[in-house]
Amino acid sequence: MSRENNHDGGEDGSDKDILGRAIRGFQSSAFKETIEAGDTVVCKQEVPSLGIYENASYELKSIYAQYFDKETQSIIKEPLDSLDDRIPPGSEKYIILFSPSYHKEPVIVSPEEVGLSSVRNELGSAALLAVPGFFWVFVASSFYNIYHERTGGSFLDAFLGR
Repeated sequence: MSRENNHDGGEDGSDKDILGRAIRGFQSSAFKETIEAGDTVVCKQEVPSLGIYENASYELKSIYAQYFDKETQSIIKEPLDSLDDRIPPGSEKYIILFSPSYHKEPVIVSPEEVGLSSVRNELGSAALLAVPGFFWVFVASSFYNIYHERTGGSFLDAFLGR
């Protein structure tokens, strides 16, 4: 599956700007429990036709509820502060996502369609995966220290038979 890089390398699409967006997004949403407009979110489901890819991060531009008003015969968009806000009966919740790596213009999707996850949830999952890795690093380091104390050689010397 190909992922197009739609930025043109100018001021707004430079790699430096993309890194800055990622850092600002991490700062603004890493420790928050609720997802709000302006936060960085991770999508868990792909919608390639809209430039939404699994486990990629996006800036959440806005959240709103949309419904059809029968009296005025028009579609009403009611802005919401967070993803947890209640919506009026008969309305649907939509979000506007943007990533300079995949979009020229923001895209509109429903939260269920892309399976949103907060940066906080992703960091928690990554920490759970890192714990076993740290254990094995500790075990390897302990073996190295014990071997070095007993023989004065390096750990590599043990494998080379020196």
